[in-house]
Amino acid sequence: MSKAITRLQAAIVIVIIVAAVAIGAYVSTTPTQVSQTTAQSSSTSAVPNLNTLTYETIGQPDVLDPAIDYEIYGGQVLPNIYENLLFFSGADASAVVPWLAQSYTVSPDGLTYTFHIRPGIKFSDGTPLDANAVYYSLMRPLIIDDPDGPAWAMLQAIRGGQNYSKSYNNAGPSAPNGYGSTYTQGELQDLLNAKPVEVIDNMTVAIHLEHPYAGWPFIMAFSVTSIVDPTAFKAHWTAPTDGTPYIDGITAGDYHDQYNPWPATNVAGTGPYTLESWDKASQTLVLVSNPNYWGTPSNLGPAPIQHIVIKAISDLNTRVLDFKGGEADIADTGHMTGGTMFQFIDQNMWLNQGKLVSLSPDYAVYPQCPPAQTVNGVCLFKQFNLDYIGFNEKIRDANGTALSFQPFSDIRLRKAFTFAFNRTSFLHDVVQDFAIPGSQIVPAGMYGYDPTIQPTPYDPATAEQLILDAGAHPLIPANGFSPSNPKTIYITYNLGNSYRETAAVVLANTINNFASDTGLYAQTTGLEWSQYLHAQRTHQLMVSFPGWSVDYVDPDDFLVPLARSTGVLAHRVAFSNATVDKLVDEEATMPNGPQRLQVINQIERMVNGQYVYCWIDFGASWSLARSWVHERANATVASGLETANPAIAGYYYYMIQKGDPTSPDSVASAFLSTIQLPAAISFPTKKIL
Repeated sequence: MSKAITRLQAAIVIVIIVAAVAIGAYVSTTPTQVSQTTAQSSSTSAVPNLNTLTYETIGQPDVLDPAIDYEIYGGQVLPNIYENLLFFSGADASAVVPWLAQSYTVSPDGLTYTFHIRPGIKFSDGTPLDANAVYYSLMRPLIIDDPDGPAWAMLQAIRGGQNYSKSYNNAGPSAPNGYGSTYTQGELQDLLNAKPVEVIDNMTVAIHLEHPYAGWPFIMAFSVTSIVDPTAFKAHWTAPTDGTPYIDGITAGDYHDQYNPWPATNVAGTGPYTLESWDKASQTLVLVSNPNYWGTPSNLGPAPIQHIVIKAISDLNTRVLDFKGGEADIADTGHMTGGTMFQFIDQNMWLNQGKLVSLSPDYAVYPQCPPAQTVNGVCLFKQFNLDYIGFNEKIRDANGTALSFQPFSDIRLRKAFTFAFNRTSFLHDVVQDFAIPGSQIVPAGMYGYDPTIQPTPYDPATAEQLILDAGAHPLIPANGFSPSNPKTIYITYNLGNSYRETAAVVLANTINNFASDTGLYAQTTGLEWSQYLHAQRTHQLMVSFPGWSVDYVDPDDFLVPLARSTGVLAHRVAFSNATVDKLVDEEATMPNGPQRLQVINQIERMVNGQYVYCWIDFGASWSLARSWVHERANATVASGLETANPAIAGYYYYMIQKGDPTSPDSVASAFLSTIQLPAAISFPTKKIL
C-alpha cells in the first residue's frame, strides 16, 4: 500500500510545499550556474544546491524491490529508478504509451500481448536491456507470489497465474488460518509450462493471458511489472538448499525477500535515477542521476537535478519549519489538519471560492483552475485514492494467536463504530474541505463509481444502542462487556500523519462519550510507519486507518484488494464473503458496459452492508512551490509538482528542475499526440466526475 501499504497511500489530502529562499532573479552560486530573472518577482536570491533537491516526507520505504514493495513511500521512489514496457499518460491516467517497449500489438482474441523492446537502452550498470531481462523481471513477482505484495495484479489474469498462486487462491499466508502451504517443484513447473511470458527473440516478448482483460495495459505500466537487471539480481541470489523450488535467480515463495534480501535495499534499473545510499537509522535516502539513462522516448537527456535527498521526518511541525528555513526544497505535510495549510494559502479564498491563492508573491500554487479542471467544484488535483477505517474481524497477538476478545466479529460493533465517526465535521472542520467524502470502494471519477451510493451517516444515538446490545448480548461470551466488566478497543494510526491521528481521536471521543454507560472504551495509539505496516500485516490492529492509492486505472485495482477475501487489504481485516469473491472474479472478465457496472455496484453495496470499512474520503491534492523549483518545460510526464497524474504516487523527479522558471501545461496530452498507438489497442472509457 499497501500502491500501495501496502502499495498504501496515506496521502489523500496531500499538500506539497516546495521551499525556496525567494522568487526573482537568480544569482549564480557556482561557475556553472546561470543568473536568470523571473517575471513573478523583482527580488533576488541565490538558488542553493542547484544540483540537489531535498524532500522531507513522513516515512521511509519499506523495501525497494518492485516485486515486493506495496506501500506509499517505496511507491514514490520506484518509478524514478525502474521503468516499464508501458507508462501512464494523460491527465486522468486513462491511457498508457510505449516506454521501454518501442511498440506492441494485441492478438484478436485479446489473450496475447507482444512487445517489441526499444533498442539501445542500458541498465544503470551498463548492461543492455533485452528480452531475457524482461522475461526475468515479469516472471519474478509471479514465482515469488508475495501475499503482501503487488503480484496479485498480474496473477489474476496471466496464464497459469491463479493455478500457481497460493496467496490469490487462499492457500498460503493470506488464508484464514495463516501460513501452512509450501511450493512444490511440480507447481512451479506447471507455471513455467503455461508460458505466461515467452521470449520470441532477443528483443521481442509475448505475454499470454488466461482470459481477455481490459486493464492489462495499465498493469504493464504499474511498478510490479518494472524491468530489473537480472545480471545484478542473480549476482546477489543464493539457490535454496531445503528443497524449495526455484529457477535461476528466483526462489518460489521468497516473501518480502527473506531468503535473498539484496533487492530490498539495492537497485538495478533503467530509470533516470539510481540509489546512492540509504541510511535507515537516519531515514535518509539519496538518489543520484543515472549516467546511462536513455532519456525517455522524447530524448530529453539526463536528469536536470543530479541528487535527490529524501528524508523521513514524522513530525509535521519539523517538516514545516525545515521548509520555511530553507533546509528542504519539498516538505510533505501529509494530511494537514488544524489549519496548517492556511500558513501558505488564503483561507477566505479557499473556503468561499474553492481557489488556491498564495499568501505570498514568492510562491506559486497548483493547480490553477482554469486551465486545470476543478474537482467537485474546488481547485485540486484529482487522485484515485481512498482513505478509510478498517475493523479487524480476527485480531491476533504478536505471536499470531487469535485474541479471546474479538469485538468486530460482531456486525453490530462494526456498524456502531461506522455511525460513531463524524465524517462531515471531520472533513470540513479538520481537513478544511481538502477532500471528497468517501462512500464506496471505487473512488469518484473512476469507472465503476456509483454516485447514488451515499456516505454512511453520523448517528451517535444508534451507535450507542448498538454497543449496548452487543455488550449485553454477545455472540460469544468473551465479547461481552458492561460498566462492571469494561473492555478497551485500541485505535491505531501511523505517527506523523496528523490526519489519521485526528481522525482516530474524533472516533475515540464519540465512543468514550457514552463509555460509562456501555462499558466499552476506546484508546488511540501511534506506531512508526514500518511498525504500523507490520502490525497490519500480522492482524494485530483492532481499528486502523489504511489508505489505498491506485496501481492501475481499473476498478479491479480497488475491488480485488478490498473486496476479495484474498485481497491484500481484505485479509488484513479478515473480511471474507464467498458471494463477493465470485462476483469480483466475474466482473474482471467482463468488458466495460452496463453488465459490468451492475456487478461492480452490487459488490460495493454488499461490502458496505457488512460495515467492515468506514469510508472517510477520496483523494485530491495540491502543491505550493517557490518559483525556483519547477516542472521542466519539456516534461512528457506529470511531475507531481505543477501537474499531477493520478496513477503516479509522489514525484517524478526527472521532470523537475531548479533555477529555470517554467509554466505548467498539459504535457501528457501533448506527448500522447506524438505517439502512434497500435490500431488493435483500445482503452476503457473512464467516467470523470
